[in-house]
Amino acid sequence: MLSNRSLRFKINLSIAMILLIVTLVFGSILAIYEITRRNDAIQQVKQFLDDLTAQYSEQLGNEIFAGQELALSATLAQLKKRSNILTIDTYDQVGNLVVTTAAKSPEGLELDQLRPFGSPVARLQHWHNQPVLSYISPIIAYNEPVGYWQIRYAMTTLNQQTLEIVSIFSALIISLSLLLGLLLNNILRRFVLKPVYALQKTMHSIENRDGPADQEEIDDEQRLARMVCAFDEHSCHLKVSKETQDEIGSLGYAFQQMLLALKNAYIGSRTDVLTKLNNRRKLDEVLAFEIKQSSRYQNPFAFILIDIDYFKTVNDTHGHLVGDRVLVELAELLQNCLRTTDIAGRWGGEEFIIILPQQKRLHAQQLAEKLRNTICSHRFTDANITITASFGISEYLPGDSAAGLVKRADDALYEAKRFGRNRIVWQ
Repeated sequence: MLSNRSLRFKINLSIAMILLIVTLVFGSILAIYEITRRNDAIQQVKQFLDDLTAQYSEQLGNEIFAGQELALSATLAQLKKRSNILTIDTYDQVGNLVVTTAAKSPEGLELDQLRPFGSPVARLQHWHNQPVLSYISPIIAYNEPVGYWQIRYAMTTLNQQTLEIVSIFSALIISLSLLLGLLLNNILRRFVLKPVYALQKTMHSIENRDGPADQEEIDDEQRLARMVCAFDEHSCHLKVSKETQDEIGSLGYAFQQMLLALKNAYIGSRTDVLTKLNNRRKLDEVLAFEIKQSSRYQNPFAFILIDIDYFKTVNDTHGHLVGDRVLVELAELLQNCLRTTDIAGRWGGEEFIIILPQQKRLHAQQLAEKLRNTICSHRFTDANITITASFGISEYLPGDSAAGLVKRADDALYEAKRFGRNRIVWQ
């Protein structure tokens, strides 16, 4: 039998692995998107600074070349007003600081630092604990480089946007993961766990695992009867399939067929082949059970023994096949007159018995009278004949055994036969 804990663990592990894969995929998409977005943003800033350099390079070059530091400071102060520009530093050809907008003057640029700057260079750096794009570009005047300027452009907005995007994507991933997890869990519960649980419940019920506290007092025959009842009650909930690809469905189908065969074998061993009523074996079981119930709970029950009058004459006159059909038709008459809780059976030959749980002798007398009138007024179709029957009734008494109960009914039936048949006698 499948282990629920093991199966649930495997399912949860599978869901966790799927969610992990989903998270990794979305995380990779986020990382690629963010790298692309940051590169695009940096390129846009660099393009802006390139355009700014092209626009002001000649003016700055003339001011540096002429040594007009006041004019240069005014120009830089005007440029610094642009959004996100933190500082602007200007240097001469050998890297000496000329003018800066920073509160604290930076150091000059070394000559070996200037060599790579034949063209503008942009680098992401940290400056005063904040991310900046450091942009260094040569300043040209009269088609000759006369100095350099360095612009520190704040990239805090870029990081804030990154944080916001990561937060949004994280929330999206978590939401999608939860929704996907719930969906997968629901699908797996519906198509895997639910059929397995139904199969397990049926197995437990048929094993009588949830039986009464005094289960040890139940004999094998009663336990088998309860198993059959449990099969009727729970087998309809099983997922069954003849397709071998459906492992759970095919397992449920095989289990159902096995139990159906067991049920048919059980019923067949307790059913009279001819009349389809309960046979002697089943009637003995019912009698033993009712005596135990009456002894424990002081419930009454009555017993009726029925014998067809002159049945040998029917067989001798019309043949045994007609006699068999008369027995079948009589069994149908008995069943039609009984409650669902009453038990009828063929005791042997032309004798039948009826067990009436929780009924006293008076009710048995009334039922026997009804049956007597029904039988003697009925024309049996095969031979177009009428028959009569005699009835012996007994009621359970404290301390009774099955043999004693049957003997009193049999003695009563003998009296009914002796006093003319087609009558009812009780003891």
